[in-house]
Amino acid sequence: MKALKSVAAIAGVILLVSLIGVWCNVDNVPVDQQKLTQWVGVSPVAAKEGGGSPYDADIEPLSTEECGRCHYSVFQDIKKAGGLHRIDCVRCHEEYHVYNPRKQNYDEIMPKCIVCHQSATGGPYHGEEESLTPCLNCHADPHQPLMIPMGELYGKCAPCHHEQGQEVQDYPSMHTEVACSDCHAEKHGYIPGCEMCHESHSPAVEMSDQDCMSCHPVHKPTQISYESTTNSLICAGCHGGVYKMLQDKVTGHTSVSCAECHPRHLEALACTDCHGEPHPASMNATNCGECHGIAHDLLM
Repeated sequence: MKALKSVAAIAGVILLVSLIGVWCNVDNVPVDQQKLTQWVGVSPVAAKEGGGSPYDADIEPLSTEECGRCHYSVFQDIKKAGGLHRIDCVRCHEEYHVYNPRKQNYDEIMPKCIVCHQSATGGPYHGEEESLTPCLNCHADPHQPLMIPMGELYGKCAPCHHEQGQEVQDYPSMHTEVACSDCHAEKHGYIPGCEMCHESHSPAVEMSDQDCMSCHPVHKPTQISYESTTNSLICAGCHGGVYKMLQDKVTGHTSVSCAECHPRHLEALACTDCHGEPHPASMNATNCGECHGIAHDLLM
């Protein structure tokens, strides 16, 4: 029994010495060269002999195709609606895969719009107004920059659309009380038809949106203007009473269009502009209406 214990002890010592030799001389450990080459991309022997490591090569930045393999949905957004942002990803994202949740450095590493989008003076593209909102408040997704969510833009349109915003304020109307996104609701750049809110005031005439806006500028609709060829039936939609007078009592005025006598809304030519001075000066006829009534209902 003692002999067996001695043999076991000697075998243990020999095994321990062998292991120590292996640990102290790792260069002599057999290595599966084929597997190691698959792992590191180059044979260790080749690396020792100057064959090179993959880390010796100069690697180009990621191509857009390579980015798209992982960021597929973003790639598709840019492809379909990227507009002028359909450029290589690394032109904007000079740094990538450097976000650190502990540092919360998202804003720091994201591209800044002003790098590319500057005004002539080098400032923000849409101007320096204090009311100007940050770019992403309107262009919410830089990968689809023109897909602007209108429902979130209450009060934020005027800094870019200054002229229209000023008109709405300078010429108060019902449109002044309506938010831009109530009319331009579907998407940015969408122009609604007038009939969405307004019925035609001249049922006898088929009116297009262009017909409406030719008289009523949409952002200052009470500033009515029109062409001299405007159909009198359009005027009759609002001024039905005077139009009926002209039709009920046929005179020389009946065949004259409203726009000829009223070249500007709510203004009228003087009688003498058309008729000159038809009576002798001795009549002292300075007020035509004293004898002839009103132009829409002439006293015969």
